[in-house]
Amino acid sequence: MRRCVLACLSLLLGALALAQAELVVNGVVVPGARTDLVAGTAYAPAAALAEALGARLDVDLATRRLTFTLGGRVVQVRAVDDPGAAASLPDAIRRDGVAAEGGAGVLVGFEAFVPVKATAEALGARVTYLAASNQVLVVLPRPSLSARLEGSGSAERLVIRVSGPTRVSSFVSEAVQTVHLRFERSDLASPTSFVGDAFVRADVTANRGDVDVRIQLAPDVRASWTELPDGAGFAVVVGFARSSGDAPLPIDASTPTRIVLDPAGGTGPVAGDAAADTLEVARIVAQRLERAGYEVSLTRSGPMLPAASDRAAQGTGARLFLTLQVADLPRGSLRVFHLGDAAELSALEDAVRINAEAVLERPETDGVRRRILLDLVVDLDRGARYAEALAGALRDAGGFDVAGPRAAPVAVLTGAAGRGVLLEVGAADLRDPAFAPLLAAAVASIVTSAGALP
Repeated sequence: MRRCVLACLSLLLGALALAQAELVVNGVVVPGARTDLVAGTAYAPAAALAEALGARLDVDLATRRLTFTLGGRVVQVRAVDDPGAAASLPDAIRRDGVAAEGGAGVLVGFEAFVPVKATAEALGARVTYLAASNQVLVVLPRPSLSARLEGSGSAERLVIRVSGPTRVSSFVSEAVQTVHLRFERSDLASPTSFVGDAFVRADVTANRGDVDVRIQLAPDVRASWTELPDGAGFAVVVGFARSSGDAPLPIDASTPTRIVLDPAGGTGPVAGDAAADTLEVARIVAQRLERAGYEVSLTRSGPMLPAASDRAAQGTGARLFLTLQVADLPRGSLRVFHLGDAAELSALEDAVRINAEAVLERPETDGVRRRILLDLVVDLDRGARYAEALAGALRDAGGFDVAGPRAAPVAVLTGAAGRGVLLEVGAADLRDPAFAPLLAAAVASIVTSAGALP
């Protein structure tokens, strides 16, 4: 009898081992895949899958959220403790802020597992199951790369377009003024070289299956770059400016510049669900800025909206404070504000509407202006320049009708001592699946390039 039981157990364990499909990513076996967590779905350790795909992984156990970043795309996967709840969790996966198909991740002890097909496809990979060999094959198609020099002088940019997602590694040598970007598993039709105003030479060459971009900077010049979605692929935009002048932020990640993103709620009839929408967009923007070397913080991480005074306090010492708020606006319309004394009554009335905590019987009184701006050491000119740059970029990149920028005594911007901008957007635009990625890319582009003026 005992021999029979042992034999049955041996057969059962063998069958279970056989049932675990083998996961192969870009030709390399990734250990740890499981098919026993959720019926009919292959799961893989999140860290191992991210490494195999070349993606960055950020894990926030407090909010049960896993964030993958690859090729300018941000994919967020919510995780649960109970595998039985994974398939039914609504809005479990979001790609660039837009809901995507797929179930939730599963926390097993201290390790997070994610659904292979849903996660990999959201990042741009192709997934196939081979029943004969019980294998899950994940392949990132080899992208092609092209480069172009745009603009001149302070507006000079090297734009590198990649047809699909891939990992980008960066190497910087300040001693010899060089920047080296490597695009892994990429193809280049022909080598290209550029000579610019802010750099001596930039060479784009193939290197054993990768593509290298080597930039020799001119003396006293710094560079910054960011990844932005571009069709099915992404673009890397490299900006140049002199260190002694109006330069972008240093590429040295050891001394990052602090940027605060403030996902506010809404005003008037859209105040209800707006906080969740602005938080998702802020998270996307934060991920991209962090990839560019900036130190980014959010004024909140959960659904509760702190008081305006508490949010403003988080802007103390920040180089830029950006508030995103939903307003009762028609599609395609935006409003931009920066901190200042209201030049006209309508601007002051806007400030009263935005400052939800203010209870004011006569918003036209000078006392309101004095109370909000009292005892502040502000740099109002810098905030105005930030606002102008943001408004112009949104007009150019998205075709939006932007009202402003306008100066107003907006309470939430006071903590940053004038270095703040408030952007208002209509709820319909924010919830449009095509709008959220576009807005996030535009904001990231402005903050990392023209908007982050010294």
